[in-house]
Amino acid sequence: MGLNLDASPEELKIFLEEAEEHFQTLEEDLIRLEKEDFNEELMQEIFRASHTLKGSSATIGHTRMAELTHAMENVLDRLRKKQLAVSTELVDILFECLDCLRVLRDEIINDDESDLELGGILQKLSSARDSGDEGTGAGPAALSSPETRPAEKSKLSLELNWEESDALRHCVEEGTHPILVRLTFDVEPEMAAVRLFVTLMAVGEIGEIIKSDPSAEEIENEKVSECLTVLICTKEDEEKLKKLVAELPNIARSEIEKYVYEGLEGQVQPDLPEQGISPAGGAGEIKSEVKSSTASNKANNKKANRTVRVDVDLLDSLMNLVGELVIDRTRLFQILTTIETEYEIDEISQDLGRTSVHIARVTTQLQEQIMKARMLPVENLFNKFPRMVRDLAQKAGKEVNFVMAGQETELDRSIIEEIGDPLIHLLRNAVDHGIEIPEERSAKGKSAEGRLKLQAAHEENHIIITIKDDGRGIDPELVRQSAIKKGLISEDQAKRLTDKEAVSLIFTSGLSTVAKVTDVSGRGVGMDVVRNNIEKINGAIEINSVVGEGTEFKIKLPLTLAIIRALLVSIDNSVYAVPLSTVTETIRIQRQQIEYVNNHEVIVVRGKALPLKRLKKVFYGHITDEDERDKLFVVVVNLAGQQIGFVVDSLIGEQEIVIKSLGKYVGEVQGVSGATILGDGNVALIVDVSTLVKKAAS
Repeated sequence: MGLNLDASPEELKIFLEEAEEHFQTLEEDLIRLEKEDFNEELMQEIFRASHTLKGSSATIGHTRMAELTHAMENVLDRLRKKQLAVSTELVDILFECLDCLRVLRDEIINDDESDLELGGILQKLSSARDSGDEGTGAGPAALSSPETRPAEKSKLSLELNWEESDALRHCVEEGTHPILVRLTFDVEPEMAAVRLFVTLMAVGEIGEIIKSDPSAEEIENEKVSECLTVLICTKEDEEKLKKLVAELPNIARSEIEKYVYEGLEGQVQPDLPEQGISPAGGAGEIKSEVKSSTASNKANNKKANRTVRVDVDLLDSLMNLVGELVIDRTRLFQILTTIETEYEIDEISQDLGRTSVHIARVTTQLQEQIMKARMLPVENLFNKFPRMVRDLAQKAGKEVNFVMAGQETELDRSIIEEIGDPLIHLLRNAVDHGIEIPEERSAKGKSAEGRLKLQAAHEENHIIITIKDDGRGIDPELVRQSAIKKGLISEDQAKRLTDKEAVSLIFTSGLSTVAKVTDVSGRGVGMDVVRNNIEKINGAIEINSVVGEGTEFKIKLPLTLAIIRALLVSIDNSVYAVPLSTVTETIRIQRQQIEYVNNHEVIVVRGKALPLKRLKKVFYGHITDEDERDKLFVVVVNLAGQQIGFVVDSLIGEQEIVIKSLGKYVGEVQGVSGATILGDGNVALIVDVSTLVKKAAS
């Protein structure tokens, strides 16, 4: 069943984008709130995010989201007034509220109401809001101080819903004060509806109407009454208001008094001055907050005016077009070379050369700018993790100090989308299995609080993401025994493995050294998927672990997936591209340097054995006598510490290439990850280094 929201598809799209930003703000700031002492600026930011969500969800007609954010805002309002104290229990409730908001957000995406019941969380929020009244918040002193003492209940009664309360709050913040007006009429019954409506409009000219009884709609539907009760916000003082009301015709009796609403507790006092609201600690505080917020908004708006939202599909399309330009740029230079060497057309050659250089410069600049537009700070991804780590640590009874660094480091959007799940898995493992419980850490002479660090940094043309904990580490002997038990390696192979190689076996499917399986991890699935997902985007993962000291994962990622530099090589008169990010060196060897270990070709380079892989055999299935030449070219590649030498016919040179998919008609080809179009218009296949290295290692 659809939601029947009061918004266009474009408005809903904007709402969803902004809602996600507010969710992220709330999640980050609630983590900070729990760790830090009371911070007024932080509280304002949290309150503002909740308040904006409430208003925007009400605007599009999502009443359940508006109702929930209103209840959340009531709690946050008491927090910022220091009528409630920050506690783990309260933050848990606010996080639960945030989770519910995300479910309600998904209702909009799916255009279908979920089975989420709000009764439970609304009750928790209500109890949390009222808990300060029993002294569990900031204490009785906070409630009994002159600035926050509730005013005497109004004699005139007018119940407000959350939308009306919100409107009232805004009016107070703008410097007006609420007044209740009750008018009793002396008119003929047949004129009652007309008189009510005219009087309501007249009162509306004095100030902003928050609510009336009966309402304008009810009056239009001929619901009449001898009385009209109106709550207005006005800058006029009470005496002037009485004079204005006295001028209204057919009024038998009028009652006017200042309106006191408990939702504005600490803001509206009984003894309001005539020229607006400014009691100490009351609206004076509100005014200063609004002023500060306005100044901040002006600064933000100045910056916001220089940015626009761009659809991701548009960026992808632009990137594809730039890719075509890069191909044509290469072809132009190749044509220029042909003209210079084969034809004696010096003048035309010079003109074409100058034009080619200019096109190359413009294309390069355009390419760099489009690439920059696709880049996002990893902060957008990293900021999702503190909440997850907090909840996992709490559930496991552990104390974890989670530190993040390098959030400003930028990566291509498509890569950020791919590495989210691997990072989640590694962080969950670190909390669940790496870091010990406080008692165990204390017994080992460690701090009771474990340390977990997530860091991103530039390293040449790559991004390195590091996950490091100071937990129990991974025992290489346990990994060896587990691998033998599962039949993954023999005892003889296990003995030959270094400790680092043994620990790296955890990336093998089905291998786990955990004695106890939890709902978080320990089933032996996941680490192989982590590695596969990282290698799928031309990345690599490396592990270093010391028993008793901790474990460190290093993930090496390319800056982008769209355009890369590659080493072009020739195999059986065809051109292949090897991603340059994986190439460590190229060497030329004598055929007699090749040795055999277990029927596999290896050579010794600087005292270390380097396994060889003949790419002609990989792609064509055979090697002829012609291939057994005296001198061979070897491209040495490195992936996650594993090196292998690709034997090729010849080296062509480096070139910037645009990665193209092979398409559904070609499907998967062994040892090939994609294709590219060269400057001469021919197609070159891109070597799948990760797959070939893994096969060689196995």
